[in-house]
Amino acid sequence: SIKAGPDFVGKMSNGQNPYLFAIISALNFAVGVAIVYAGVRMILADLIPAFEGIATKLIPNSVPAVDCAVFFPYAPTAVILGFACSFVGGLIGMFILGAIGGVLIIPGLVPHFFCGATAGIYGNATGGRRGAMIGSFINGLFLAFLPAFLLPVLGQLGFNNTTFGDFDFGVLGILLGKIGNAMGNVGVYIIIAILAVVLIAPSIITKKNTAINNEE
Repeated sequence: SIKAGPDFVGKMSNGQNPYLFAIISALNFAVGVAIVYAGVRMILADLIPAFEGIATKLIPNSVPAVDCAVFFPYAPTAVILGFACSFVGGLIGMFILGAIGGVLIIPGLVPHFFCGATAGIYGNATGGRRGAMIGSFINGLFLAFLPAFLLPVLGQLGFNNTTFGDFDFGVLGILLGKIGNAMGNVGVYIIIAILAVVLIAPSIITKKNTAINNEE
């Protein structure tokens, strides 16, 4: 806000003091992060134990799948560092796209926060502070370039000027879109059938009584 100047910030603050507006915005972000942490603790404390009934009666030896945010309370510094570096990577990617005449992908706070923070946590666990910074920064670059590459693919499928900001959707969307353009609907159906087999086959062929990642 200081760098942008009071005149520019005043246009967004609706007449509120620009510096007070900056402080309140920062506090709102901090409260939002605290709410995410509270939700994660609720999932870990309440929902996962409740899942044991399903695992016991309906789907024996099943393991609950949870959102990446469950990792956030274990490395709060890496969360903020990952988010910041991912967002910087997204900004640099946006400038690169603009310089080469590509589509400008404005960094979205939600994918950069969740994906960037998770990349920062894994990077910190495997490479320390440098790993957290580099890993989340590369994630930010991907969050800029993958939606740009996905845009024409979705346009050819009838979704003009539409893209998605998540890393996984960008990779799978480009893959499915390219195959769909090359082989038609048959190619997409083949991939869906393969994925269905990959998901169902382990439940049929496994003979163990316990899941691999459910050992005590």
